[in-house]
Amino acid sequence: GMVGTKGGPRTDASARVLDWVARPIPGLYAAGNAMAAFIGPGTVSPGTTIGSAMTTGYLAGRDLSRPDDRR
Repeated sequence: GMVGTKGGPRTDASARVLDWVARPIPGLYAAGNAMAAFIGPGTVSPGTTIGSAMTTGYLAGRDLSRPDDRR
């Protein structure tokens, strides 16, 4: 069976949640199963969601560590 998210907010490459017209919502990030999956409406195996969560969490943290004028 398929394991993983079946939807959720769209994000950009920095894990920022996007609004209806694809603009980042200031201060709102999503990672792992709390966001739309990169590969579509499901994942191929249970472990895939762990890598997605770690990667997008890292990207969000990296973006948050930048000065405000760069976000």
